Amino acid sequence: MVRQPSTEPPVRRLLDAAGVKLMMLASDRWAKAAFILVFFTAAAARILAAPFSATQDTAQFWSFAQLFKQHGLDFYSHYAGTDPVNPWQGWGFVYPPIWLLILGLAAVAAPGAAAGQDFVDTAWRFAMKIPIITADLAIGIILFAAVPGSAWKKLLFATLWLLNPAVWYQSAVFGQFDAIAAAFLLGALVLFEKQHYRWAFAAAAAAVLTKQHTLIPVAFMIASAFRMMPRRQIVANFGVFTGIIAAVSLPFMVTGSGGEYLKAVLLPGQAPAYQEPMVYAFSGSGALVTYLHNAYGWDTVGWLNINTPVMVLGIIAGLAATYWLKLSPARSMLIGILIFISTFYRINYQYLVIFIPLAIYIAARSSYLTERLWSVALALFPSLWLWFFNVAFWFNYVSPVYPAASTVLSHFGWTQETSGDIVYVRIALVITFLAFGYCLLALTRWRAPLKSVA
Repeated sequence: MVRQPSTEPPVRRLLDAAGVKLMMLASDRWAKAAFILVFFTAAAARILAAPFSATQDTAQFWSFAQLFKQHGLDFYSHYAGTDPVNPWQGWGFVYPPIWLLILGLAAVAAPGAAAGQDFVDTAWRFAMKIPIITADLAIGIILFAAVPGSAWKKLLFATLWLLNPAVWYQSAVFGQFDAIAAAFLLGALVLFEKQHYRWAFAAAAAAVLTKQHTLIPVAFMIASAFRMMPRRQIVANFGVFTGIIAAVSLPFMVTGSGGEYLKAVLLPGQAPAYQEPMVYAFSGSGALVTYLHNAYGWDTVGWLNINTPVMVLGIIAGLAATYWLKLSPARSMLIGILIFISTFYRINYQYLVIFIPLAIYIAARSSYLTERLWSVALALFPSLWLWFFNVAFWFNYVSPVYPAASTVLSHFGWTQETSGDIVYVRIALVITFLAFGYCLLALTRWRAPLKSVA
């Protein structure tokens, strides 16, 4: 059939096209306005909670800031947490230096603050958490900027992070700094995909210098790079990566505490053991082994010794698959951190923050409905734990206390700690299932390229 020419006047067609364009522009403006509203709502929720809650870590981090102020670059000679200033004896600083440097800045911002087992100054709570909250909010901005598609789509996936209860809890209430490492890691991925390779490797180095287990997804990014760029370029970029790590690490090692630095950074913070209390156990294998011991009296702790070799073999196999299957950097990095989550014997709640932005980023770009749904489940399921925990506990743990938080949080159902350990075992096992399942499906089924980064 011959297509008939349009009888509509050209001016009318131009006006219609202009009208559609104006409607799209207006829609994008509404989406951007909605993002600003979501962003400031998320920021307010974090800032309001930050000075009113405190944990053992909050007090211990204050003591490490004091030791850093006193001993400077020789800090790692005192990393073990056995100095008189440490409120919790034997609770060591087992992290690379970036968080230590941030703690030093927080101590400058709150010079008169003090902390102990029974008291944490409000000024210290706020000063310590503000860098975490800043990185947390930065991830929301990165997602909004990098997700391809309409502004409404960007808004949706940025909101999955900014209004994620688990993220709010970690940054504003519990005060763990994994959001800083996650921001560097997501930044490295986006920069890598935009072919700003040196900046990408620099951001990757910053992630590793914040939380050492981010080295696993970074290794997967490098394995992916071997199929995407010339060897000479890889060597140059890897030189940037190692150079930054050396530049930050060596000053802490040449003071005579090199051995202690390596122990703090390279050795596990805890040997394989039963995961007590189980409310904080998020390793599926660790939680199950502990439950079987507690419920039936079985001597199962030896099973946890298998986890580390299984994890190492899984990482090696994953790196090989990344290279041979030419996996994208995004999928390979998510696989890397999920191998760690699904096989290590001790997974703390804050570790889950590392993979949440990567899962959201892939959900926004995958062409597979099943991968999108699986990735969203990975991002949202950890928040379920808050409905089985009394979040208000940390608002009343050390003075000054804020009993009114119990009333506020009860409206969200976040004051309902259960006494049944089996609930926490199930949560940990589902997280392990989601993590392992994604790795398996990404290696066997979800192989089509992701949509280009914005």
